[in-house]
Amino acid sequence: MTIIAPATTQSAKTEPIQQLLETVSLYVHIPFCHTRCHYCDFNTYAGMLPLREPYVRALLTEIGMAGALTKLPGGKPRRSRTIFFGGGTPSLLSVSQVSRILDACYDNFAVDEDAEITLEANPGTLSREQLVGLRAAGVNRLSMGAQSFDAELLKTLGRILARTDHAPLARDD
Repeated sequence: MTIIAPATTQSAKTEPIQQLLETVSLYVHIPFCHTRCHYCDFNTYAGMLPLREPYVRALLTEIGMAGALTKLPGGKPRRSRTIFFGGGTPSLLSVSQVSRILDACYDNFAVDEDAEITLEANPGTLSREQLVGLRAAGVNRLSMGAQSFDAELLKTLGRILARTDHAPLARDD
């Protein structure tokens, strides 16, 4: 997990670090993929899906440690306006796993009621049932990168989805 604090060069010179970090953004990296896309240079692992649950358990521990280490003076948790699940393919996690990670974020940080909670997703890894579950867990934004809608280019990039895979998820059939 990465904690990102908004800061400017000027504020870094004039404000104590504690004040700079009063509001943080949480980035939760999920490194698992079905296959590795040819263009990807992120820390990802293809074909290691059985490691998802041990990884989630380790993340829960790390979120607890990060929350404890970043408390404001007086023990107050830092405020978070955003939680971003990136990867890899975070939509390969189960709804239960995403929910447990979000619970840990809420337990260790003062997450705004209207926080933006984004999950990167591959359309081929989502069902309607899973979308409903993710929404119930608190995810309120999906990021489904469409690197191209050209079938040949998608094949060249090593993408596992077709150009038509994005449209059904946008509809409420």
